[in-house]
This record gives sequence, C-alpha cells and structure tokens, in this order.
Amino acid sequence: MLKSGMVTGISGHQYKLHDDAKCDTMGALWRIVGVNGSAQRVFGEATGFSLLLTTLHTFQGKREHMDESDLTVYIKLFKYLFRLMTAAVCENAVNRMKLHAVITSQTFFELLAESGLLCVELERQVIQLLLELALEVVVPPFLTSESTALATIPENENTTFVVTTPSGQFNPDKERIYNAGAVRVLIRSLLLFSPKMQLEFLRLLESLARASPFNQENLTSIGKNQSILQSIL
Repeated sequence: MLKSGMVTGISGHQYKLHDDAKCDTMGALWRIVGVNGSAQRVFGEATGFSLLLTTLHTFQGKREHMDESDLTVYIKLFKYLFRLMTAAVCENAVNRMKLHAVITSQTFFELLAESGLLCVELERQVIQLLLELALEVVVPPFLTSESTALATIPENENTTFVVTTPSGQFNPDKERIYNAGAVRVLIRSLLLFSPKMQLEFLRLLESLARASPFNQENLTSIGKNQSILQSIL
C-alpha cells in the first residue's frame, strides 16, 4: 500500500520511499489503471484519490526554506500524481464522484496553497495538469514538460491557452469538461497567478464554456458562488 510516501509490506513493516521511487510507483500505477477498468475500480474503492491529500501533505513545513531544487522535485511528484489521477478517473463515472469529493474539499485547497507550487515559476505546469484532469486528457507522466507545455497562439489579442498533447493540440470547441472540480481549484487559485496567466486562463475557460451545453452545465454545478463563472456563463 502506498500512503504518504510509505509502503506497507506483507509483514506489516513500513518503508519510506524516496522521491524517484514515488514517481516510479505512480508511473507503474498509471500504466495499470490506464488499461484496466477493474484496476480503475479497485483504485477508487481503495481510496486511491486520497493520495492527492497525502502527497501534498508531505510538502508541508518546507515552504519558507524551499529552493529551486525543491520546486523541481515537488513539481515532478505533482505531475506524476495528477496524471495518475487523470488515468484513474478517465471515463469512470464512479471515480469522478470520488475525485470530486477530494479535490473540492477545503483540505485539498489549503494543502495546495501551502505547498509552494502556486507560484509564477510553476504556474503554467500547474494549470496544465489541472486542465488535463478537468478534460481527462490522458498523458504519460514520464513525458517531459516541454512535450506537454501550455503554449500560446500569438495571432491576435485574443490569445489563449492550448493544451499540447502527444497527438497534437486540442480544440477547445470540441473538448468536454468532465471534472469541473479541477476548474474550481484553478478559479480559487486565480489571484496567485500572474496577470497574464489569469487573462489567458479566463479566455480559455470562456471558450470551453461556449463549446457545449454539457460544459456549461458542469461549470454551473461548481460555480453557483463563483462570480467569475457567473459572468462567463
């Protein structure tokens, strides 16, 4: 069992995993749940989504002393974690509900806000990963950030994000928001991002909201008390 960076063996003894081992473990889980519906179900039943809380909890207490090397380690763990969550929830209605309960909790938001990841240096990567989860864009966790970076289209003043996936760039008009809780997290974090990033994200959100009644309904379900969403919808 993987919990808070610890592995419990058959004998009951616990072993602390190093950061690279945590990523390797989550990468192996990503491969399993991504191709096996039964493994997805077991992941959800075994409270796999609580890894969102336990992993972020391991980042606590270091924020004031974090340096660039710490951020590099943390964002790598965050990437593996969120891409595992995306694979575990993809096309699984039951797991979507379980994810929603965790990601929309006050505990999750507080842990994320205190993790040090919501900073200008990492904002594009954090937004990318939350958007992948919201849209269920399944990407291998071991793919480099450059291969899946949030890009911009400098054609006009209405520039917005595009999520670049292994198969190419996505079209917001054809995307569906399956996990609106991830969007809610981004909206709550908006003031922690740079002004340019705020504007680009809001333009993308508007495009997604206009894409279909399905997206509007899902966004409305988490945006009743969000003035930003009310203005967009």
